[in-house]
Order: sequence, then C-alpha cells, then structure tokens
Amino acid sequence: MMLTNQNRSNNPTLKEDAAVSTAGSLERQLHAPGDVTAEPVTPGGVIPGESFDTEELPACGESYSLVSVGGRGRLIAHPLPLPESPAEGAITDFLNCTFPFVVSDTALRTFFGDLIKVAGQQFVKVENRGKGLNGYQRSFDLGHFEAKFCCGGQRNTALLMLPGKACYTIPDWPALIELLRDRYKARITRWDGALDDFEGVHSVDWAVAKYRDGDFSNGGNKPSCNQRGNWIEPDGSGRTFYVGKRENGKMLRVYEKGMQLGAKWHPWVRWEIELHNVDRVVPWDVLLNPGQYLAGSYPKATGWVKEEMSRIKTLKKEGDISYDHLVHYASTAYGPLLNVMMDVEGSPERIVERLRRDSVPRRLRLPSVPDGVK
Repeated sequence: MMLTNQNRSNNPTLKEDAAVSTAGSLERQLHAPGDVTAEPVTPGGVIPGESFDTEELPACGESYSLVSVGGRGRLIAHPLPLPESPAEGAITDFLNCTFPFVVSDTALRTFFGDLIKVAGQQFVKVENRGKGLNGYQRSFDLGHFEAKFCCGGQRNTALLMLPGKACYTIPDWPALIELLRDRYKARITRWDGALDDFEGVHSVDWAVAKYRDGDFSNGGNKPSCNQRGNWIEPDGSGRTFYVGKRENGKMLRVYEKGMQLGAKWHPWVRWEIELHNVDRVVPWDVLLNPGQYLAGSYPKATGWVKEEMSRIKTLKKEGDISYDHLVHYASTAYGPLLNVMMDVEGSPERIVERLRRDSVPRRLRLPSVPDGVK
C-alpha cells in the first residue's frame, strides 16, 4: 500500500525503476510506475498492496510505500522534492550506482567508451588498480578525480563511483541518466547533494538551534545527532554537525567548509544531504533537481534554499582558499630558507629553477567545469 504525507504532493519522479535494499545489498528491487508493481529479482521480492492517503505520517520530506518483504511489512521511503526551491539550488556531490554487468574485455571496453562519450574526456584515463574494492573482484581508476569502477562477483553486477570533483565535470546529467538508467538499467545506491552558504548565514550553530526547535523531527521523533570538532572552545579549525545516521540511509552534514580547507574563521558553511538505498528509493530525478531534493530533505530546516548554486563559484572559492592556505604554510616553513637561498643563488630566477617541480599540489588539482555549465 502507498502511504503519502498529506501535505506533500505525489512525486512524478517515482515513475521510474528504483532500487530497494535493506542493507545496501542487491537482493530486492522495487518498480514503481505510477501505481506500485513489483518484480522480484530474488526470493523475498517486494509485493505492494493498495494505495491510499493517510494523515498519520509526519511531513518529513518523504512519502512511504508499505510493502511485504519475506512475509513481513516494511516501509520504503521515497524522497520528495520541494518544488518552490530552485532545481539547481544544490549540486550533486557524490553518486554511486550499480547495474547488471558480466565481466569481459569487450564489456569493459564498451562501458568505458560509452561513459567517456557522455561524461567527457576527464574520464579517458582508465587504470586497472590490480585489486578488488567494496566486495568486487576488480576495480579501475577513471580519470584524475578519484572516480572508480568495480566489477566481478557480486551477482554479476558493477559499481560506478563518482565523488564530488568527478561529479563537477559532468557536462550533461540527462545524457548520463539515459546511459546509466535506461541503457545499463542502473540504480542509485548513494547520492549526496551539497549546498554552499558562503556567507555563513545558516551556520552550524543555526543548524543546532533548528534541531533543538524540533525542525528535523519526524513526527514526534527526533533523528539522532552528533558533532565533530571543538565545540567547547571553537578554535577556527572547523566543526561539523550531523543529523541522522548513514546506516539508516539518510544523513545531513553541516560543516564549516572554509575552515576545513585551512582558512581560520572563514564563514563558508556547507550543507550536505546523503541518501542511500537502505529501505529507500533514490530517484534519478535527484541529479536533475538536486536543490529541490536537498531543500525537501527536512523541509522546516532546509527549505531556505532560494538561489541557484554554481559549480564554477564553488571550485573557484575552494581553489582560492587552498592556494592561500598552502602559500601561508610554505612561507612559515620555508620563508627563512628563501632568505638564505637569495644569498647563495643570487637571484629569484635561480631559486625558482632550483625549487620548481613539474606537478600540481593534490589539493589544487581542481577539475575544469565544461563550457556552458554553471
């Protein structure tokens, strides 16, 4: 049976294939084309019942379907967007998806070729890592920004992992969705949406106040919270506030991003929602409307998203802070040495020649955003 929050509209994005997992596994699959019909993949598949509305469920940013798994009822959550927020009010900062895949040299070449055509030349460098990862027998590095592909074992499936910087390089999300969802029958197992508040108006302390006010509550129940960093005597090194738990499939992080990058007391705060397919369907629409899904994750606390977010602005801000941080510590560590080198070498040009290396510091290896992408 389908149970939907009374004060939230039905989400049209649920009309697509989606995955359901109780432990991040590939054991069951739920198909929801309008009404909810089930197609068991293995024993213990999902069997839905009738649909109706209820007033009993709280407005917590998700609708629910009640399904039978192994003879027991289970609530499956469906994230809901907040339509009044801008679609591009956030960016995709992490994407994991799995899909059926029988390993062969031909299959690998075909997939890598398909991915490069859609995702761009940033992924053209493919390196065999020579070992397994995440329970898979084989793994590959894709490009320069820590994207990975895993295959072998795991019931003939594959895993594509795109961390933040790799996601920033994607020129055409609809084309990637068509490739992964429609051609390879992939399903999202993890999605992170990120929102940057460069001025720090919605700070970690503001998030804590909203938590205490019950604005993250699911009905009468508050999700758990946690903290990291120096909260007793903040020292400019950065703090993080967590709402929810990763193992439950939904977690929000609010952290002092500028300070994390090394700029003491910088106001930049980042809000990140992390969704997993643990008793939850993560729709592909999150890639097209990340701002609406981040805003809808906890409507009373995250519904303030009002402006579109820019990948270029985020990367520039991160690059500027990282550069200033490295220059500061280079000056502290090697400034006195440069004075000595001036006496020994006789000119700044000779010093540069002695010290220069043909590479870029890891934290300054930022992706280039494709033309036409904000």
